[in-house]
Amino acid sequence: MGDNEKETVRIFALSDVHVDSVLNLAWMNSLSESDFSRDVLILAGDVSDRIDRLESTLAGLRSRFASVFFVPGNHELWVRGTGPARGSLGKFEQVLAICDRLDVRTRPGRIGNGKGVWIVPLFSWYLKPEEGPGSLYSPKTGEDETLSMWSDDHFVRWPQTARPAAEFFLGANERNISRTYDGPVISFSHFLPRRELIFGRPAPRRWGKSPGDPHPAFNFSRVAGCRGLDAQIRRLGSTIHVYGHQHRNRFREIDGVTYISHCLGYPRERENGHIRGLDGGPRLIWDAGGLAGGPGERRGESGEE
Repeated sequence: MGDNEKETVRIFALSDVHVDSVLNLAWMNSLSESDFSRDVLILAGDVSDRIDRLESTLAGLRSRFASVFFVPGNHELWVRGTGPARGSLGKFEQVLAICDRLDVRTRPGRIGNGKGVWIVPLFSWYLKPEEGPGSLYSPKTGEDETLSMWSDDHFVRWPQTARPAAEFFLGANERNISRTYDGPVISFSHFLPRRELIFGRPAPRRWGKSPGDPHPAFNFSRVAGCRGLDAQIRRLGSTIHVYGHQHRNRFREIDGVTYISHCLGYPRERENGHIRGLDGGPRLIWDAGGLAGGPGERRGESGEE
């Protein structure tokens, strides 16, 4: 779909579909082949680390939606075995080439006639607390500081030219951040831009042990995202920012920006109630009236765990 086609467009959001799960792949394949033909999907990363499954999933979504916007997540940049030259950076470039071939959009695009609305993808990574002050780290009682269970530490390989990766991707975004957009902006990233979004309440807190915590030694905030991402969102003047990675769904307004995550996650997370609200498929976030959502959602009171 071209930048100036179709007056009335709905925009949907989804992330963390993890199609390596048979149940998740079935969920994706069950999406209507006709209901979204005039619509736009924002897919905020984590489809699969396998190139063939990533490509087939993006192609399937591209056949269902008028336009698909995508940014890679951490899983897309895993390198198993020898992998491409330049490790995860080479894998990133490989993913972008696949998107170009499939007409999946990884660059800013305007949707609708006239000024319409701009969708701006933001590449991102997390900043660990030892990598700089822009980390989203919050202490957690009993945490394993070595992150021994974190798969990225085994499968992600950055060349020296892309370290720290969070700063590398923030730099890569600058060309699009400095542009002028003649309409509302919806930005999206895979990683989180603010610490508040980690928690299911509207204010940050210290992590502690919880009976419902399946991984008490794992501190997600070490690998959640980075503050520099939110600075870019603010410079863009985003109305909405969509993100993923956390496997918890949020709808929250903070200082004039509505932050939305709508993750499919893993089957066990849906079964135990950690992820809800997926019966309707991808989440509608924008329609002819602008931001989509009921009054409670606009206050950030709905869709949170």
